[in-house]
Amino acid sequence: MRSDRFESISIDRRSAVSYDEQIKESIKALILDQTFYYQALLPTPQQLSKLLNVDVDFTEKAYKKLVKENYIKYSDFQGYTVAYFELTNYFFYRNIAIYDAIIALGLKPSIECIDKKVVELNDFELQKMGFNSGEKLLYINRIYKGNDKPIIMLENYIPLSIFKNMDKKFQGIEPLNAYMDKEYNLKAKLSFRVTKAVNLSSKLAVLLGERKNAASIESTNKVYDQYDRLIDYGQSHTTSSYYFQALVTREEMLDYYQNEHIPLTT
Repeated sequence: MRSDRFESISIDRRSAVSYDEQIKESIKALILDQTFYYQALLPTPQQLSKLLNVDVDFTEKAYKKLVKENYIKYSDFQGYTVAYFELTNYFFYRNIAIYDAIIALGLKPSIECIDKKVVELNDFELQKMGFNSGEKLLYINRIYKGNDKPIIMLENYIPLSIFKNMDKKFQGIEPLNAYMDKEYNLKAKLSFRVTKAVNLSSKLAVLLGERKNAASIESTNKVYDQYDRLIDYGQSHTTSSYYFQALVTREEMLDYYQNEHIPLTT
């Protein structure tokens, strides 16, 4: 990162807010607007204290807060770097492949296949997902990475009545949408996603290299092809470095308040 960007970090000496809090918020804002981008190297607390002409205690406190909030991280090899990244909202609101979303972040994508097997679920589970009774499914559990670091874990259930012999041909490391298009001439035309904030279980935390109960975004997704058939039921969990900004329209807010019988105030 160019040193002139460091000068964007600022404090207001007239403010009643403590210097460490101001420094933290200033750096956070610069990360969020991508002035300081993912994995960019930050100045040391000592360098920043000289730049701002404040005691190093303030910059050290600010960095500790940013580390705790997962905006930056520290390693003996690199020092302080930006840990925040954002999978574009297009991934959640439109049918954009995770693989392509990682590329859009400027990262090198890769896929680690944890599990791949044929499963036979009971009718209740199948109907809950949206599949027909008796459907055999290919279950795939994979971790998508950017620059070899986990970003999101995705579990998929693929109907073998549509994707015949996919359990034998699919290796598990191919981008799924591209594979379906190439091998079966089927495109992911439409998807419906439901997202919510959750805390990672011990098992998921280990797989994603996170601490237990770390914040995560869970997304449940149904994907339909050009013939309006359900071709994929998936559930994903992000690492805590991903922060989700929900896009809620005014109309959606009004509907929510009306349905919940909450009085509106102005």
